[in-house]
Amino acid sequence: MKILIPVDPEIPVPPKLYGGVERLVDGLINAYVERGHEVVLLAHAESTNPKAKRYAWKNTSSRGLRNTLQNAFTLLRVYHLEKPDVIHSFGRLMYLYPTLMTSKVGFLMTYGRFISPKSTGLMSFLFGKRANFTAAAGHMLNHLQHYQHKFTPVYNFTLTDYFVPDDTVAKEHVMFLGRIEDIKGTKECIASALATHTKLIIAGNIQPGHDAYFAEHIKPHLEHPLIEYVGPVDDEQKKYYLQRSKAFLFPIKWEEPFGIVMAEAMACGTPVIAFKRGSVPEVVKDGETGYIVNDVPGMIDAIEKVDEIDRTVVRQDCEQRFSLAVIAEQYLDLLAQIKL
Repeated sequence: MKILIPVDPEIPVPPKLYGGVERLVDGLINAYVERGHEVVLLAHAESTNPKAKRYAWKNTSSRGLRNTLQNAFTLLRVYHLEKPDVIHSFGRLMYLYPTLMTSKVGFLMTYGRFISPKSTGLMSFLFGKRANFTAAAGHMLNHLQHYQHKFTPVYNFTLTDYFVPDDTVAKEHVMFLGRIEDIKGTKECIASALATHTKLIIAGNIQPGHDAYFAEHIKPHLEHPLIEYVGPVDDEQKKYYLQRSKAFLFPIKWEEPFGIVMAEAMACGTPVIAFKRGSVPEVVKDGETGYIVNDVPGMIDAIEKVDEIDRTVVRQDCEQRFSLAVIAEQYLDLLAQIKL
């Protein structure tokens, strides 16, 4: 197949620093091409993925009517130049309208965040079988009333050839990794670690507007020998700490769309202990790859028995469900069904 992949124009593919969607796209391009498909990428001008034929947006913003219209007609131009078999979109849904109205091509729109029932419903009404969607987890479809049948849950992948177990190192701490704010549950991790007398590594950035949360709930504990804040981490540091973790703690207080760091932890063989919110019941197999709990007392109990989890099973489950090879094949199966 010849697959056209548009991505929002703000961040290159692959990203130089942060860019969750762009990392996902970069990996999928590599997997698609390795399986014999041709990929055309429409993305930021500084994108460097070597396996795709690259086109650049004329601007670096997806905000505002002017940019939206310009981007939509850039996509139209690239479509008619390349004539792909199918579109796998990670950009704004609005960009697709001119192309769909002047062709018969089908598309797959991948969502990693909240899904608008209004916009996806309109697309489904106007373009019928040509309109197809994926969500990063099944729970994201709960609020869609009339068009759930148009969606297929496809999880995000993790790089299982990079995030690997290290059985030669001791597992002496538990870990929190993410934005330091209330909905991520950082203070609950501290309470659980102190109650179990377990070393806690806190890694992540302090989001703008959440300095008061850090000052009130996190900073006072940093003088305790069991609590260590290491700041934001890159992939190498992330792997280092996850490989040495007894458990990864994920006490979220919101409907997290997927939570890729859970899969990254599991790739390292590290069990996940998480609150029952968002994608957690889909990602964690309770009692097999970690524990699903409801509150801090539940997390305390889970930490105390986490050594009962077989880390080899955790790793194998990640390979079977969240590896790039598995996820790429799921997308390719869907794209083959959409292809005219």
